[in-house]
Amino acid sequence: MGRTAPFHEPRTPGLSGACRTLAIAGAVLLTGAPALAQVVGPVSARVADLTAGLFCAPPEGGRRPAPDTMTGWIHVPDEPVRMVAEGNEAPAVLGMGFGVRYAIAPGTDLVTRYTVTHPPIPPSGITEQHWDGMVMGGGGDTAFFQFDVPEELQPGTWTFSVEAGGETLFTMAFTVRAAQDLPALASLCRGGALLSANPSGRGAAG
Repeated sequence: MGRTAPFHEPRTPGLSGACRTLAIAGAVLLTGAPALAQVVGPVSARVADLTAGLFCAPPEGGRRPAPDTMTGWIHVPDEPVRMVAEGNEAPAVLGMGFGVRYAIAPGTDLVTRYTVTHPPIPPSGITEQHWDGMVMGGGGDTAFFQFDVPEELQPGTWTFSVEAGGETLFTMAFTVRAAQDLPALASLCRGGALLSANPSGRGAAG
């Protein structure tokens, strides 16, 4: 499943600031129109920067309980994850992660709630998963979902939402497509470290 990767590094306001883990074709500049960015609904004024794209996760650093996910836990990478491409399309390839990197404006720390929706995943047919996190004021976080097992390779629309204090900070939509439809992207995480280090691992990152 996906993973959430803490990214509590201070950010410069105005630039951009995870668990089944998760990133936009071009940054979403909150002062202008998004370019190819599938933002669904409003973006909170608390969000200083927002970018969607693809990730190759580092080796697993640990696990954190996440009872509202398919596996009941999420990955906690032991080093920052790197966005390897920006965009809102992701190939259905084991080891590939897709999601968002965002920053919030300076102020109070936020307790966050992540929600990912997706096509039904067998055998249970689950379509929605949740986990909790925290982001420091003026800092950011990275949330992404990584394909760990074949059952998760479901094409269609996936969305990520982040809430804090009863407010939805943003919702981002992604389109997962067959690997042959996106050959250049499909090879980005070939032999991904997290998948290799934990071939039976299933969960999100956060």
